Amino acid sequence: MARRGRGVVVGLLMIVMLWLGAASPAAAIEGRPTGWAVDQATEVIRVGRMELRYEPELEDAARDLARHAPGWWSEIETDLAGDVDDRLEITFVQHAGRVAEASDMPHWVAGVAHPPSGEIIIARHGPDGAPTNLEELLRHELAHVILYRATGGSEVPRWFHEGVAESWNGTISFGRAQTLASAVFGPGVPELPRLEQGFHGADGPQAAVAYAAARDLVEFMRSYDPNGMRLRQVFTELRQGRRFEVAVIRAYGVSLEELVREWRAGLPARFVWYPLAASGGLPFILVAPLVAIGWIRRRRAVRRGYRRLELEEQLELQARMPGMPGMPGMPGMPGMMVVS
Repeated sequence: MARRGRGVVVGLLMIVMLWLGAASPAAAIEGRPTGWAVDQATEVIRVGRMELRYEPELEDAARDLARHAPGWWSEIETDLAGDVDDRLEITFVQHAGRVAEASDMPHWVAGVAHPPSGEIIIARHGPDGAPTNLEELLRHELAHVILYRATGGSEVPRWFHEGVAESWNGTISFGRAQTLASAVFGPGVPELPRLEQGFHGADGPQAAVAYAAARDLVEFMRSYDPNGMRLRQVFTELRQGRRFEVAVIRAYGVSLEELVREWRAGLPARFVWYPLAASGGLPFILVAPLVAIGWIRRRRAVRRGYRRLELEEQLELQARMPGMPGMPGMPGMPGMMVVS
């Protein structure tokens, strides 16, 4: 009975957070390969190897992004890859419509990245005119570029690319969880081939389900072991030239199909609260903070595992090369320069 009671409490916590959160504007990869035409972005800030172009009326927000983007890059880079090429060209525009016009992406996209070139476009306002969460949006696109470079440009499924970008965007996505829960107890979560299609069409609701499912599947892969190292091994296997399905087998010891089956089997139990929430009769607000605490603790545990392994690698390198100095920490991007 005590275990069942704890389960009900956890369910209530999740419901509260879902009611307090909103779905994120969509972000994407692909688009036109290079040379995105966004003529209004005439001002430039350079920080290290990052160039941020922006529309003049966005100067305050652009300067804030320039201050924080190097730290976000370093955080994601360290978790995903340790160290990759940090050249970036970010274009910051007023409205999502300009992102769609410049990149040939669907109207629901508020950000887009072209990982091979390191080009990114993000918008201050989403398709509905509401302000976007710039940190979440830019971190999402940065993760696309870092994942591409961490895997040596290996071909990976779109759901994996989007799931990694969603998982490393630095936020608790209540809207995504609600979207996925409604699919679990509604029409069903699409199989992987249909999930792929959801990212390419113009159907916003279908895309929302695809993003939510991709994020949750990657989160499942990330938390499969205490330190998240099996997922990181997938990146290493890909960088060494192995196909995605082979990389998963070598990292997890099971096929991708088996892994997805295990993830799917756990969805109804994890979202058991949703039918109660949909009926609209529960008090939510009192237990909300506990969900955030649990999420933060899990992320911290994963990061501690990564840091420990990196330290072990550094010590091993130093043991092999006694004269080698200690390895530096996360690379920064010093020297902000504003160009008119």
